[in-house]
Amino acid sequence: MYRLGITLLFIILTLSSLRAQDSLHPEQMDSLTRVNNLRMMQTDSLTYRQYLDGDFRNLIETSRKVRQEGINFYYLNYRTAIAYYALKNYAKAADFYKKTLSETPDDPTLKKSLYYAYLLSGQKENAAILARTMAPHTQAIVEYSPSVMDHISLSGGYMTNDNRPGTHTITGFDSLNQYQDMIFSALDIGFKLSERAKLKLGYQLYSTRFQGTAGTLFSREKQLVQHQLVAALEFFTPGNVTWGFAGGYYNIERNDAGKSNNYSLTAFLNKRFTYTVPEIAVSYSNFGGIDQYQAKGSLTYYPLGNLNFYGITSAAVIYNPDSWTTEQYIFSQHFGMKLSGPLWLDANGSLGNHLNYISERSFLVFDTYDPIKALAGLSLSLYLKKMTLSAGYQWQQKEGYAFSATNYTPYKYNNHLLNIALSWNF
Repeated sequence: MYRLGITLLFIILTLSSLRAQDSLHPEQMDSLTRVNNLRMMQTDSLTYRQYLDGDFRNLIETSRKVRQEGINFYYLNYRTAIAYYALKNYAKAADFYKKTLSETPDDPTLKKSLYYAYLLSGQKENAAILARTMAPHTQAIVEYSPSVMDHISLSGGYMTNDNRPGTHTITGFDSLNQYQDMIFSALDIGFKLSERAKLKLGYQLYSTRFQGTAGTLFSREKQLVQHQLVAALEFFTPGNVTWGFAGGYYNIERNDAGKSNNYSLTAFLNKRFTYTVPEIAVSYSNFGGIDQYQAKGSLTYYPLGNLNFYGITSAAVIYNPDSWTTEQYIFSQHFGMKLSGPLWLDANGSLGNHLNYISERSFLVFDTYDPIKALAGLSLSLYLKKMTLSAGYQWQQKEGYAFSATNYTPYKYNNHLLNIALSWNF
């Protein structure tokens, strides 16, 4: 009985303490609420005036400061999104439009604004997913039409070089294998398996002129042909993460009248942040009958928050445990920029031993007869609604080899590539 009395007394004292705390809480909360409400009213008035005046830079600065104070409300997000969009920082505008849309998910105007912000910041997957939730008339306004096809592209070109007999002064060799002009073409087709899954298929054909020399006499001369089949399956998650697998089959004609059948496998993973997309990829291949393992990291960045200027920096290492060159390193840089209207310029460069280097998720593989040691290129692209026309030039420095009975002598020569491409996006 004594213990029961003590227990009841403890419960009564505890409840009394809680009531005392609660009796003080409303006054404290009322005071805090009044301060917050006053600050919100001031912010609402100021940002509305800045919005009407088109003073978007100061509006963004005001928004940044009050957020640090914990102030956050619907129209602040809305006006901040409009300000970023007006300044062509579409990546940041998309973030704030998304916050605003979460409070009014059925607002067609907000959906349309977020859709364009996604597209203009390079977030095509998010744009397509959002478009599927729009009413038919809104889809018509933004010119969205669902399709199983994602894209189809056809490209081709011609490569010439100075790798000719007599061009290079090399003494003391018994044989010289020279790979010369090349014709190439490629076909890519993309399919939308679902809102978050895509399949891409490709076929590539290369035809290279070959001349073999023994001393001062031609030993053989022929056209070498490569056939390549490539496929990639990718998935896009709600957390802006893309992952998938890719692989290729390569039928390569050798200069000794034989053929080699090779393959490659790649797994990749990336995540889209507001201004950056880091990606990692690992690959395996057996070109030349030798096991090769590759790891690649890349960073795509949009410093302006839009597609008017972007860059891609990447580095890769290839490990060949059974080859005379055990490790290869490749460093690459790509820049893209809008010149005027629908005209865009892309520039790229790369250094390192590119032999059997796997890039662009297996859709660009440097399985060349001689290793590429450096390259640089420019391309112009014209975007006409759903169609894209591109033309480009690329310089490559390659390394050839002259063989003797006991040794080999490397030498450098230059490739010059001209290519054109036509793409259609559905």
